Amino acid sequence: MPKIIDHAERKDQIVEAMFRIIHHSGFEKATLREIAKEAGLSLGSVQHFFPKQKDIYMFAIDVVYQRFEERMQQVVQDYQGGFENAVRMIKQIVSANTEEERMENDIWMKFSIMATMNPEYQEPKNKSREVDLNFAKDVLDTLYQEGHLKNSTSIKENANSLIIFIHGLVFESVIFRDLYDSDVIENEIRSYLRRVCHE
Repeated sequence: MPKIIDHAERKDQIVEAMFRIIHHSGFEKATLREIAKEAGLSLGSVQHFFPKQKDIYMFAIDVVYQRFEERMQQVVQDYQGGFENAVRMIKQIVSANTEEERMENDIWMKFSIMATMNPEYQEPKNKSREVDLNFAKDVLDTLYQEGHLKNSTSIKENANSLIIFIHGLVFESVIFRDLYDSDVIENEIRSYLRRVCHE
């Protein structure tokens, strides 16, 4: 009797292999052949799920955002008040508690750079920016509703500024990882939010 393959599990196995390659060696090494080797699968098995390189990249971008949304849900379920919740929400994006979280930040950064150089990835890049801006607006709107934010009319401008801050902090924590542990990241977030709030 042939072995039944769990397709979702196999796709995750392939994507995790790709993430490890990108993290340690960059996109140049993340060919379907190398991904298959890292995953312990045949090239044909990988191509069954992802016929082209673009297919696996697009799927992987979705995986990164799905993990981001799952972390956000954890914050929402454990609500601790406007300011503290905002700190925790942002910290979930710039997370550096585990090696896995640091790897995800590194991969997100590399995906972002790759997308700027490849016209095929403009749509997910623009979608990513929209998701980030909506997230920032939600954080700032919550702060305003609870009386922490100084000015409601500039939520859009502050959202843009917040995204620039978050992206900068992610890049810094990836490039200079020895300087940014979880406490340093949290202090940077608190310091930023105090500048736009009454705290």
